[in-house]
Amino acid sequence: MKFEELDKCWQKVFELGWESYREGNLPIGAIITDPEGNVLSSGRNRYIVSKRFPNCKVDHAETECIQELDIGKYPDLKSYTLYTSMEPCPMCIGTIIMSNLKKVKVAAHDSWAGASDICLKNNYAQKKCVEVEFADDLLANVQIALQGSVELRINGTESEVYKSFMEVYPLGAAAAYKIYSEKLLEPFTGMSAPEAFAIVGELLEAQSE
Repeated sequence: MKFEELDKCWQKVFELGWESYREGNLPIGAIITDPEGNVLSSGRNRYIVSKRFPNCKVDHAETECIQELDIGKYPDLKSYTLYTSMEPCPMCIGTIIMSNLKKVKVAAHDSWAGASDICLKNNYAQKKCVEVEFADDLLANVQIALQGSVELRINGTESEVYKSFMEVYPLGAAAAYKIYSEKLLEPFTGMSAPEAFAIVGELLEAQSE
């Protein structure tokens, strides 16, 4: 699948994630849309490099996206959908629950820090009735290929996060290793999101043969 064939919402999410990747952050993007698919707010991961807060460890795509939503202008929170390229962590899923958003669409499961199960296991969260929907394997493996390569670049092949990705998405993890070892997406600047998506898509196709 070509980047241009993706749903417009997912295109925006991956563009934001790629922007973070180019800055040296985790490639995670998030948007909030109304029922017609109009983008009301956006955010991206700044977990490693951030100028927004002194403590960048809490500067996640989903929390930024929710903080940037103008609820005075867009008050109908229960009708909106949050799209994110990676399953929200405990902090982000908690922020989603407390913000009164009801629909979340996710590209990839996060076998290391994903916490969407809180929506089903926590008594308060159950009352909020948040629906979490995961996308198909293509989007998931693209995300894992990108994020896995960052984990490898930072922590090497002994990365516990990368190992957890291998267990759930072996195809994406294999592509991540190739990106990392052959430096296929470096330098991080100068390449567009569609170009990066095409490279990753070719890697995934080759890995599946």
